[in-house]
Amino acid sequence: MQNDTDNIRIAITSDSVSHRNYLQKSMEHNGIEVVLNESLTESFMNKLDQLGSDVVIFDVAAIEDSHIEYIDQLLEQSSIPVIIDDVSALTLNEPKTSSDWNNKLLNKIANITGRNSWEEDFSNVKLFEGKEADVNKRKDELAKNVWVLGASLGGPEALKRFLSEIPADLPVTFIIAQHLGENFVLLLAEQLDRYTEFKVFVPRNGHVVRHHEVLVTPTDVHIEINPIGAIELKEIKESIKYSPSINHAIIDVVKRYKSNSGAIIFSGMCDDGVEGCEKLAASGGQVWIQDPGSCVISAMSESVAKKVKVNFTGTPERLAQQLVSLYKNTY
Repeated sequence: MQNDTDNIRIAITSDSVSHRNYLQKSMEHNGIEVVLNESLTESFMNKLDQLGSDVVIFDVAAIEDSHIEYIDQLLEQSSIPVIIDDVSALTLNEPKTSSDWNNKLLNKIANITGRNSWEEDFSNVKLFEGKEADVNKRKDELAKNVWVLGASLGGPEALKRFLSEIPADLPVTFIIAQHLGENFVLLLAEQLDRYTEFKVFVPRNGHVVRHHEVLVTPTDVHIEINPIGAIELKEIKESIKYSPSINHAIIDVVKRYKSNSGAIIFSGMCDDGVEGCEKLAASGGQVWIQDPGSCVISAMSESVAKKVKVNFTGTPERLAQQLVSLYKNTY
């Protein structure tokens, strides 16, 4: 089958970074070249016409509202065949589900591209292991470098942009303290999980913190990390202005990880995070802020900058790139 797949050129479009990357690796495992891997935007459509791909795989499970306008253009105006699929089925990391999904997709590609010599049974094809498997392989990597990502109004979009630039092997753990309603915590975790190769989830009591995780702080309890690196969910007894408390999240991380901890303050309209960043800076940790000019509301990052010596300022993308450089130099 290798010779049959050598000359196939695939374009992938999805608004989920993790879905796109997962699908690309799955195709490349089977010897299929991926020539384009982007969100469904005007840029994707322009490149699609230039690259001469044989097939477009469109991930229908992850499409942003702002990109819906390009669906008709993709399906009706493009001369390139489109396979519509739900890539979330592949990322479940269940062998039977993944095998069935993979076989059906390969058969669709074979039919569209006229590779009739392909065998109908693809059961021996090596499947690409997903995010869950990657995390399990790295399960011995207990967290040593922990960063709090604090955000309020405008934060979710900034967090998506930041996390989408973080490589899968970066040796850090992120704890997100995003001001929002209690009913939206799980939704935020699900949305952010689409934008990163890290595993994003709301932690349970007793979870041992490891690298390559993004922990989303609940609004009704404090997250504390005990001396052995396990999560303890504590009742909120004191009166707090904002929930979850960015200050509390940073102060707790500083207690456990000291100079190996850091905080990035993103868009927001309050001063939550100032006290935590003061303690973090005093312990030798890194304090970074989103560039006020790139914030929806810059009050939060500006409040920190007035009180604390900030080590780095940048857009969400530049913050991610700087973090990669920091650990590349360190390791």
